[in-house]
This record gives sequence, C-alpha cells and structure tokens, in this order.
Amino acid sequence: MSMKAELFKEIVTFIKEYKGLTFYCLDELEKLYPSVSKDALASILSYEFQSKMRAVYSKSQQARNKYWEAYNKGMKAKEDGVILRISKDEGIAPCLIAKLILLEYLERSKKVEDENVLQTVNRYLKNTSLIPDGDLAVEVFMCTVFDNLYSPAADVIRHATGQQYEIQLHKEVTKLNLAFRDEEYLRRWGYDKTPDIKLEVPISIDGFLVNWIESKGLFGSEKVHREYTESQYLSYWNRFGPGLVIYWFGYVETIIDPNNKSFLIRDHMPTDIITIGNK
Repeated sequence: MSMKAELFKEIVTFIKEYKGLTFYCLDELEKLYPSVSKDALASILSYEFQSKMRAVYSKSQQARNKYWEAYNKGMKAKEDGVILRISKDEGIAPCLIAKLILLEYLERSKKVEDENVLQTVNRYLKNTSLIPDGDLAVEVFMCTVFDNLYSPAADVIRHATGQQYEIQLHKEVTKLNLAFRDEEYLRRWGYDKTPDIKLEVPISIDGFLVNWIESKGLFGSEKVHREYTESQYLSYWNRFGPGLVIYWFGYVETIIDPNNKSFLIRDHMPTDIITIGNK
C-alpha cells in the first residue's frame, strides 16, 4: 500500500522530535497511527534513527570519558538503568552508549590486549554474562533489552526478516509456476550484484515487462528507494532489463514515477500476470 507524502512527513517529524528510547517511540507511533502497520512504522523509525546515529556516533566517541564518568556517578548513587538514562539524555541508542562504556572499561582495566578490545566488546554485547563486572553486566543487559535497533537481537531479527520475505517471494513465484534462478545461482555464475530472482521467461504485469524481482522487507521511503536504486536496481536493469521491486511494508507515493521504464514498484507479488510467449 502506498502512503501519502503528508502522512509520511508527519511520522518522520514525530520521530525526529521524540525525546526518549526508540523502544517507546514505536509504541507511541502505533497509538498515533493505528491505520499504519507496525512493520511500516518500525521500518521508518529504524531508517530515520540510524541515519541520525551515523551522523552523531563518530562525534560521540570523543565523549567516551564523559559517558564513563556519568556511568560511575550514577552507579555510586545506586541509580538503576544508568546507561539507559544516559542514552535518553544524549539521544544515542542504548547499545551504542554501552559499547563506548565497555571500551572505556576494558582500556582502563587492561583486561585484554588492545587489538582484541573491539572483539571483546562485541562478545560482551552478545553475552553480557561474560562481563567480569556484575553491575556493568546488568546495565549492559538492560540496554540489549530496550534497544530495538542496535542490540544483537535486533540484528538477528533484521536478517531473519529479510530472509523471511525472500522465502515468501520464492513461494509465491513457485505457486505461479514461474521458472527462475535465485541469487545464489547467479553468484555462482560470476554476477556480483544480483536480484533475488531472475526469471527464466519474462512476465508482463499491467503491460510492463519484468525480467527480475527484488524483495525488500522494509518500507520504501524516498531516501531508501534512492539509495537502493543507485546501489542495486540500476545495475539489475543494465544487466537483465526491466524488473519488479517489492517493498513488503509499503512505500511513500512519491517514489512512483510513471515515466520510469526500469522497474515497477509494488507491495506484494502480483498474481494477474502474463507469461511472455504463452498464448
């Protein structure tokens, strides 16, 4: 389903102005926009917040000592959820703040060699019971629970979601009795950038020729669509001709260009198709 540009801008504005954890921001979005699917809202939130984090996180690394001192001050005051509070105050994801504090903790304690610090931090985030300091372990664990964008669990869910919709696409294309080659097959033949599906026989959808299909388990905003067009879709078009892009969580109406002859955009796999060459 396409989303009106005005509604999309309203959602983005709310996300940018929200003061607090993204965990709760998603709850607020669901209450404010009940007509929009949770998947679409979560996808928009994820992209907008991660764009913000890319801009501020490099600067935040310079403030590691400040976060470390704030953490220790909170612990001495026997405050619960110190890192979560710092995250909210600074507008930075809990697990990113936790990562910086863990880096400072390891460097100050000299518990591991310098070249192994980042590996150790990532291991601690995945399994907080390995952190030698029990209080810090509890604090970091709370971050992994309340961070729905940067926690190890969030990474797994994102990857699983992408795979889930690729599998769904395969099932629907198979149900339509369409012969195709998948991404793995194409890579074995030397293609570095490949769509999820390359049809063996082209199909027609609403009079538009389709040679390939790309599945995206996310919401198609203008920025998302522009990035994927430049990094993927145009390459597919150059190699295989026109195709179909599916944004399973919907898309903003402004990405539809009636003059675009490179690919169609849908939020589902169309069933009203014509196989080219069939009578």
